[in-house]
Amino acid sequence: MSSRETHDMKLPPIQSTAGAVPVRNEKGELSMEKVKVKRYVSGKRPDYAPMESSDEEEEDFQFDVEERLARHRQIAEPEVVAESSEDSDEGTWHPEREEKYTDSEDEAEPRLKPVFIRKKDRVTVAEREAEELRQKELEVEAKKQVEERRRYTLKIVEEEAKKEFEENRRTLAALEGLDTDGENEEEEYEGWKVRELKRIKRDREAREVMEKEKAEIERFHNLTEEERRAELRNSGKQVTNKASKGKYKFLQKYYHRGAFFMDEEEHVYKRDFSAPTLEDHFNKTILPKVMQVKNFGRSGRTKYTHLVDQDTTSFDSAWAQESAQNSKFFKQKAAGVRDVFDRPTVKKRKT
Repeated sequence: MSSRETHDMKLPPIQSTAGAVPVRNEKGELSMEKVKVKRYVSGKRPDYAPMESSDEEEEDFQFDVEERLARHRQIAEPEVVAESSEDSDEGTWHPEREEKYTDSEDEAEPRLKPVFIRKKDRVTVAEREAEELRQKELEVEAKKQVEERRRYTLKIVEEEAKKEFEENRRTLAALEGLDTDGENEEEEYEGWKVRELKRIKRDREAREVMEKEKAEIERFHNLTEEERRAELRNSGKQVTNKASKGKYKFLQKYYHRGAFFMDEEEHVYKRDFSAPTLEDHFNKTILPKVMQVKNFGRSGRTKYTHLVDQDTTSFDSAWAQESAQNSKFFKQKAAGVRDVFDRPTVKKRKT
């Protein structure tokens, strides 16, 4: 009988009830009764196991584990047949033995519950090292930027200080360069008196002109309608800066001199604004008929040179049609087409 068979005989038989336990009834007979079996989950504490264990229980558990490991080692020991076989086994590798040892050791170690980690959340050692290196580089770059910003601020402060110092120096130099030794206070005082008298004279003249205009307006308002008409006919209209009326050439551009600042006589406003300029010096009457228009060849060109020789009547319109309705309208209601020359009177509204 081998050692393995001897060891198996010593062990107690495995009682697997598979959800049933033996129960002795009142008569003393044994019967199998079904029980609820809970599945064991790796890494989870069973419901019947206590939350904490004492030192004695831990020592008993450690002793049981060591005893079970020793039992497995005893079973895994090979049978000694001869010295030659022992020598031959020393240099060979038996995967069965290794598997038995590893299985027993794995049973003794606590198992952790596996947790699924998504692919994007998985971080390898290389990625972690790369991230640490990148963080260090960012810190170095941030320190460098802070240092550059500090230097730039110091440079700006230094430039502002230099600029202020230079401005103060120029101001002091300008004040020192003033020559007040050769001034004559009497002459300066006499010049100030002349300027002040001229200012007073201008103010008095402007005030007199304003009062005169107010008196003239008040007098004109007090006149009757006939007196106003007679005075306007006799006095006539006063035109300031009246310019000579020139003669315009064919297709010459017209420039208006403006209506502002014409209340006072000025020589510059009396110039001849009708004189030709640029291309207006050329005689445009010799051009072909189609070119005798303003802005020829451009989008803003005019359609007709003159409207005197052009008939712009639209004979296709409803007004040009000879009908009874149009004839009645022109004879009774249309303005400017009837032979009536009486002065219009105010008609009384019907109430």
